[in-house]
Parts: sequence; C-alpha cells; structure tokens
Amino acid sequence: MANGFFSGRNGSDALSVFLTAAALVLATAASVMTDETARIIVSAAALVLVAVAAWRMLSTSTAKRRAENEKFLSLFRRDAEIARKKEEERKAKAARKEDEKTHAYFRCPECRKELRVPKGKGKIRITCPHCGHQFVKRT
Repeated sequence: MANGFFSGRNGSDALSVFLTAAALVLATAASVMTDETARIIVSAAALVLVAVAAWRMLSTSTAKRRAENEKFLSLFRRDAEIARKKEEERKAKAARKEDEKTHAYFRCPECRKELRVPKGKGKIRITCPHCGHQFVKRT
C-alpha cells in the first residue's frame, strides 16, 4: 500500500502548522463575512495557505523546506530574545531602585567606573578598586 510514503519527504513542521492555522482563521473569518466578494477573496487566501502547507509537507526538497522553516523560527527567536532582554532590564532597574535606598553610586574621576558605597556614613574616602584612585565624597 502506501508504506513509506513520507520517507524522503519534509512532513509537518512549524511553518506548515502555522500556515494551516492561519488558513483556519481565514476560513472562520470568511464564514461570518456578509460581503460576497470579500468572502471569496478570504476563502481563496485560506485555500492557498492550505495548499502551500500541503505542498511543503509533501515536498522531497527537505533541505530547502528545512531552511524555510529555520528562517520562520528565527523570527520568533528574535522576538523572544528581545522580550527576554527587556524583562532583564526591567528587573535590573527595579533592583537598582531598591538598592539606592541603602547605597549611593559615584563615578571614579580617573577611570569613570561606577562605584557603590553605603549611604549614611558621612564624608568618606573612596578608593576605586579598578584604578586605585582615592577621592572624598559625602554619602
């Protein structure tokens, strides 16, 4: 019978699943449209997406399909990386704000490194651990 039909073929991947889901959304949207022309256009777009998904799944050019899928997935990885960096920045700002209640921050006049010292100690001599420069500040 059809034993091994999918051997050597791409099969289902993330891009094919996305195309199929998008086609389902378009078909659902078309079913509630009142304008006949718009319904035909949206239904045709859904049909094209299903056809492309099926063609990708049955394609024997696995290297090309894998490259397309990898490019598709990279879009989501980039978005996830941006969101992760924004979350890290938000947490760092919150931690810094909390830390500023008990510590003061100064820049070394020599090397411009940021230094953290305890608040409420009055006038203190600060020694930069990076360059060894000493300076006096009130905390």
